[in-house]
Amino acid sequence: MNRDGNNKSFWQYNIEREKLQTYTETEFDTIIIGAGITGVTLAKELQNRGRSCLLIEKENPGFGTTGGTTAHINNFFDSSYDEIISNFGENSAVLLADAAKETIRYIKRNILQYHIACDFSECNYYLFSADEKQSKKLDDILDSHHKVGIDTIQTFSIPFTLTFEKAIEIKGQAQFHPLRYINKLLKEYTKQGGAIVTGTQVTEFNTANGIVTVTTNNDDVFTAKNLVWATHIPPGNKRFSVLLAPYRSYAVTLQLANPVKSMAQTADLYDPYHYSRYHQSDNNYFLIVGGFDHKTGDEDDTEKHFDELMKYVDENFKYKEITAKWSSQFYQSADGLPYIGKMPGQDNIYISTGFTGNGMTFGSMTSLIIPDLLDGKETELSKLLSPARIKPFASAGSVFDEVINASIHFVKDKFSADKIDELNEISNGEGRIIKHDGTTYAAYRDDKAKLHLLSPICPHTGCTVRWNPSEVSWDCPCHGSRFDIKGKLLNGPAMSDLKKIESINDN
Repeated sequence: MNRDGNNKSFWQYNIEREKLQTYTETEFDTIIIGAGITGVTLAKELQNRGRSCLLIEKENPGFGTTGGTTAHINNFFDSSYDEIISNFGENSAVLLADAAKETIRYIKRNILQYHIACDFSECNYYLFSADEKQSKKLDDILDSHHKVGIDTIQTFSIPFTLTFEKAIEIKGQAQFHPLRYINKLLKEYTKQGGAIVTGTQVTEFNTANGIVTVTTNNDDVFTAKNLVWATHIPPGNKRFSVLLAPYRSYAVTLQLANPVKSMAQTADLYDPYHYSRYHQSDNNYFLIVGGFDHKTGDEDDTEKHFDELMKYVDENFKYKEITAKWSSQFYQSADGLPYIGKMPGQDNIYISTGFTGNGMTFGSMTSLIIPDLLDGKETELSKLLSPARIKPFASAGSVFDEVINASIHFVKDKFSADKIDELNEISNGEGRIIKHDGTTYAAYRDDKAKLHLLSPICPHTGCTVRWNPSEVSWDCPCHGSRFDIKGKLLNGPAMSDLKKIESINDN
């Protein structure tokens, strides 16, 4: 199977794509766009509740972040509970902690019910500090975990070869192989008559008289009572263009020479932080290490993050060999919590986005929220994570930062193209934003010396894309849309490709 990057993730190896049924109807109760963990889990849950669904996937299931996750399933989040208490109150933090624990139980029930062989294991998480300032933060986290009912204790040893000043052990975590999980859910979904179309891009959608009409690049037209965007950020230039910030994170999988005593997860409190976890597949043991996050499109030399990651790995771990390295994209919300529920101003459009680094948990939690909303049942959890919420104190700074960041890129990148007289100055395997005879191009020369020319203007809001050498893609620094070397859309919120330029004379 493919995913949205040049590098192959650990999960893509030895994975077989299921043969999926195609659709036979064109009218459905709910259309779900995006077949990652959010869309697939939601489709199966709605099917279990008697609703007819259509899944529409632009590429193949797991193409996006689900195929590039490090597959942690946690009952705590990148926004720590002390921060959540400060921003939303202790009752809301308890509510979210309970929902996280129920989400892990929900995933486990699916695995048991559908006999999913996906390397699922339950384990504990070791969060540690490296200096006095981090230790104070760790104390705050420990105290908040006690307040919200997350089973956490101080510990004086961790099952990783990492030095630390202070550490806590957070119980009740889990992990799995995400593609095996969603593939088996899809198999069960289609076996029960669920509809899915892959390799199909939504190009247009509208609502009228309580019905959503969706048009695809194949000129297929589908209708439904409800539409769910399970694609990270929804398309269009809406409020979520400033409430969500795209980030990339880097990961590597190392095969270990010897078994480990038990599965475990860990992270430090640096910003950005480093994270690691063990993984067992058959009789083989692995260590997955990640970190070095940055805003999408803000780095010219993305390869250096792999170099920094490997330096960190070599300084801290012993391993047999490297089996995979990759990067992946996630979206951070303005106030630290995801947006799951009804699109503001829309009666039958729903979204699920802003998971930060907790996509497996929040993506699955979506199935504890949206099905109830479709049944007309609003819960305290759906109110807390409502996309219509406004938390000015929690989000004002982040929103301002994203507006400024997008504005800077929108203006600066228009004038930052390399002035180049001869296109042959671009080396094989290199991509550059260039100006040639007064016109700006996104230019890439492949390994066979063929030049690929594109308009550098992202069709979402008109920002200029940036070259990502590690994933061999053009990434928009404003809202995270990504495109391959031929201009084909990899990730939204854009809904169309970069304009292809056949030759210099086309402009």
